[in-house]
Amino acid sequence: MSLLNIVHAARHRRGLVLVIGGVVLLIVLALLPFIATALDLERRLFFAVHGICAQSHNVISGGVQFPLCARDSGIYLGLMVTLGILAIFGRLCSGRLPPLSIGLTLLTFIVAMGIDGLNSTIAELGLPALYPPRNDLRLLTGLGFGSALAVGLLLVVNQTLLAPDRLESDQAPIGNWRELGLVVGGLGLVVLGIAINQAVVAWPLVLLSVIGVTGVMTLAIMLPISAIAGLSGKVRTLRQLMWPALAGFLVALLLLAVLARWKIEMEVTGLLPPPLIPQ
Repeated sequence: MSLLNIVHAARHRRGLVLVIGGVVLLIVLALLPFIATALDLERRLFFAVHGICAQSHNVISGGVQFPLCARDSGIYLGLMVTLGILAIFGRLCSGRLPPLSIGLTLLTFIVAMGIDGLNSTIAELGLPALYPPRNDLRLLTGLGFGSALAVGLLLVVNQTLLAPDRLESDQAPIGNWRELGLVVGGLGLVVLGIAINQAVVAWPLVLLSVIGVTGVMTLAIMLPISAIAGLSGKVRTLRQLMWPALAGFLVALLLLAVLARWKIEMEVTGLLPPPLIPQ
């Protein structure tokens, strides 16, 4: 067999694997609502992240109650979607700050969530608020904050861990308005997915938000572990981070369990109001 035929055969096999993988993924997504019901996943995920936020303003879409509150759901969905888009751009090794105009826009996203959060807090205290708090605004401002958070975390991780020859110091995660527009478009698809109000769309978003919050906790724990292990500025492959990441993940799971248990005890003793447990 000639070299050209071998290349064509390899491409054919790769294409076939991608097609089969895509079909399997679609089948799993279609069956996800039934799998989630069989596993009582709605309640399990609710208590898995019970200690993370108040869970008093949860999004409900397609009859599915998101385990995190609307704002936190937006934050972690925004973070995950933005990282996914940056991966498609090939920007996961970026090491330069975005242009000033883009950076100021991301800062505006952060300020917007801060204002909405403060307004909600004022209203909950029974004081005059600027406007009635709404879950859609909590979600939208959370999405914007999550997008800015993704850019910030990516730069911190890259500047802390990547070896100089792996760090793309002349490239920003989001370099122009077109790229920011694509990110905002991705966030818009999240809003559309929730607005569609179908369980088959809601469940992937639920899982993505839980992966996001667990991933951020893992990352926050992994960074100091990596520094102690002497990996700062030396990482060239993901394999080098395997053990710090595993340690961070296990500690994150333990922390989630401890926080959930602590909050449940406070609810049982009446120090906190009873939770809005999914039915």
